[in-house]
Amino acid sequence: MKYIILIIKGFIIGTAKIIPGVSGAIIAIAFGVYERLVSIISKPLKINFNDLKFLFFLLIGATLGIGGLCKVVKWCLNDYYLPTMLLFAGLIFGGIPEITQKIKHNNLNWKVVLVFIVCFVFVYYLINIKVVDSNITQSNFLYFLIGIIESATTIIPGISGTAIFMALGWYDILLTIFEKMANFSIEITTLFIFLSGFITSTIMIAKLITWLFKKHEVLSYTGVLAFMSVSLIIMLEDAFSYSFSIFEFILGIFLFIFGCFVTKKINNFFSKF
Repeated sequence: MKYIILIIKGFIIGTAKIIPGVSGAIIAIAFGVYERLVSIISKPLKINFNDLKFLFFLLIGATLGIGGLCKVVKWCLNDYYLPTMLLFAGLIFGGIPEITQKIKHNNLNWKVVLVFIVCFVFVYYLINIKVVDSNITQSNFLYFLIGIIESATTIIPGISGTAIFMALGWYDILLTIFEKMANFSIEITTLFIFLSGFITSTIMIAKLITWLFKKHEVLSYTGVLAFMSVSLIIMLEDAFSYSFSIFEFILGIFLFIFGCFVTKKINNFFSKF
């Protein structure tokens, strides 16, 4: 029974990773699997049989969650781009108040302001490199980078990896990777490169991330807020860069408000656990 529950938890975590604005790490924390998961992946040479079973059943659930939602999201983006993007933007925006509360509950000082500005400028510049370096999308190194970012955003609580990929313009590529993995149709080379980036990043940053949030929680969440803010701005810029009808605009505004409401309700629900 406990393995069925673990699969269900993995399913919800996997689904959360596809939806912008919802942090898979936050859901993992709420379900009580985050600390063990980070502990296992930060010490790959000390994994025992029970750890392997834990990872196996959690991964099955996550794969089912990701695979089940990929096609729906791709269809929405292809046929209803602006409304879908505004829904995702609403999901992100709805999570910002919770992050700001974590910062406000502590003394707001010059360090917080400085960290926010530095992180915001750095991330905005990094995301906009895509305009200059367009050749990266034509190389296998892209899959390695996607693996690294996916790992980092999986470990860092509060950051929606999907929102970052949408801002970078790599979201569709990520969905394709997940969809092929769920269907067992992904090329071995692509899978190897993606997993190499994911595993390498995980081993390198798992201990660092946990240390940062334990020792410098406020500044860490300030960095998270900068990530979310930049992602939101880039997504809105991209959403309104294409032609759209009045109906799509009105529907998009409604979905934006709905997205804010959904994220708030999700955060309130999981905060009770």
